[in-house]
Amino acid sequence: MSQQPADRSHEQPLDPADPSRAEEQPRRRFLPRYKVILHHDAARELMFVVRTVMELTRFCRAEATHKMWEAHHCGRSVLLSTYRERAELFVEQFADRGLKVSMEAE
Repeated sequence: MSQQPADRSHEQPLDPADPSRAEEQPRRRFLPRYKVILHHDAARELMFVVRTVMELTRFCRAEATHKMWEAHHCGRSVLLSTYRERAELFVEQFADRGLKVSMEAE
Protein backbone atom coordinates (compact mmCIF):
# COMPACT_ATOMS: atom_id res chain seq x y z
CA MET A 1 0.00 0.00 0.00
CA SER A 2 1.56 3.29 -1.05
CA GLN A 3 1.10 6.46 0.89
CA GLN A 4 0.28 9.67 -0.88
CA PRO A 5 1.69 12.92 0.51
CA ALA A 6 -0.94 15.15 2.01
CA ASP A 7 -2.26 17.82 -0.30
CA ARG A 8 -0.94 21.09 1.12
CA SER A 9 -1.74 23.30 -1.81
CA HIS A 10 -4.35 25.16 0.24
CA GLU A 11 -1.75 26.25 2.85
CA GLN A 12 0.15 29.46 2.27
CA PRO A 13 3.89 29.65 2.96
CA LEU A 14 4.88 31.55 6.06
CA ASP A 15 6.17 35.03 5.38
CA PRO A 16 8.33 36.40 8.23
CA ALA A 17 7.79 39.95 6.99
CA ASP A 18 4.01 39.62 7.29
CA PRO A 19 2.79 42.15 9.93
CA SER A 20 0.02 39.82 11.11
CA ARG A 21 2.71 37.26 12.09
CA ALA A 22 4.59 39.83 14.16
CA GLU A 23 1.89 39.69 16.82
CA GLU A 24 2.29 35.93 17.19
CA GLN A 25 6.05 35.94 17.66
CA PRO A 26 7.27 36.48 21.23
CA ARG A 27 9.27 39.63 21.80
CA ARG A 28 12.88 39.25 22.72
CA ARG A 29 13.79 41.16 25.82
CA PHE A 30 17.42 41.41 26.70
CA LEU A 31 18.52 41.48 30.31
CA PRO A 32 20.49 44.56 31.36
CA ARG A 33 24.24 44.09 31.69
CA TYR A 34 26.35 45.04 34.70
CA LYS A 35 30.08 45.76 34.90
CA VAL A 36 32.10 44.05 37.63
CA ILE A 37 34.75 46.53 38.78
CA LEU A 38 37.92 45.73 40.72
CA HIS A 39 39.05 48.59 42.99
CA HIS A 40 42.58 49.36 44.12
CA ASP A 41 43.39 47.99 47.56
CA ALA A 42 46.79 49.00 48.94
CA ALA A 43 46.45 46.54 51.82
CA ARG A 44 46.60 43.46 49.57
CA GLU A 45 49.66 41.99 47.88
CA LEU A 46 49.60 42.38 44.12
CA MET A 47 50.13 38.67 43.45
CA PHE A 48 47.24 37.82 45.79
CA VAL A 49 45.01 40.00 43.61
CA VAL A 50 46.28 38.29 40.44
CA ARG A 51 45.72 34.80 41.87
CA THR A 52 42.22 35.69 43.09
CA VAL A 53 41.21 37.16 39.74
CA MET A 54 42.56 34.07 37.97
CA GLU A 55 40.68 31.69 40.27
CA LEU A 56 37.33 33.46 40.21
CA THR A 57 37.15 34.67 36.60
CA ARG A 58 39.25 32.00 34.88
CA PHE A 59 41.38 34.67 33.20
CA CYS A 60 44.87 33.65 32.15
CA ARG A 61 47.81 35.02 34.15
CA ALA A 62 48.52 37.80 31.63
CA GLU A 63 44.93 39.05 31.62
CA ALA A 64 44.64 38.90 35.42
CA THR A 65 47.95 40.76 35.76
CA HIS A 66 46.77 43.43 33.33
CA LYS A 67 43.55 43.93 35.33
CA MET A 68 45.50 44.13 38.58
CA TRP A 69 47.90 46.77 37.22
CA GLU A 70 45.03 48.77 35.75
CA ALA A 71 43.29 48.82 39.14
CA HIS A 72 46.60 49.65 40.86
CA HIS A 73 47.41 52.62 38.62
CA CYS A 74 43.93 53.91 37.70
CA GLY A 75 42.10 53.05 40.90
CA ARG A 76 39.68 50.67 39.18
CA SER A 77 39.49 48.09 36.43
CA VAL A 78 36.45 46.64 34.69
CA LEU A 79 36.85 42.89 35.04
CA LEU A 80 33.86 41.80 32.99
CA SER A 81 30.33 42.59 31.91
CA THR A 82 27.56 40.13 32.71
CA TYR A 83 24.01 39.74 33.96
CA ARG A 84 22.93 41.05 37.36
CA GLU A 85 22.80 37.75 39.25
CA ARG A 86 26.21 36.67 38.01
CA ALA A 87 27.70 40.11 38.79
CA GLU A 88 26.30 39.89 42.33
CA LEU A 89 27.88 36.46 42.70
CA PHE A 90 31.29 37.83 41.65
CA VAL A 91 30.98 40.73 44.11
CA GLU A 92 30.23 38.28 46.93
CA GLN A 93 33.06 35.93 45.97
CA PHE A 94 35.64 38.71 45.81
CA ALA A 95 34.37 40.15 49.11
CA ASP A 96 34.79 36.73 50.74
CA ARG A 97 38.45 36.89 49.76
CA GLY A 98 38.85 40.45 51.04
CA LEU A 99 39.00 42.35 47.74
CA LYS A 100 36.99 45.45 46.91
CA VAL A 101 34.76 44.79 43.91
CA SER A 102 31.58 46.57 42.90
CA MET A 103 29.06 46.39 40.11
CA GLU A 104 27.36 49.10 38.09
CA ALA A 105 24.82 49.10 35.28
CA GLU A 106 26.10 49.66 31.75
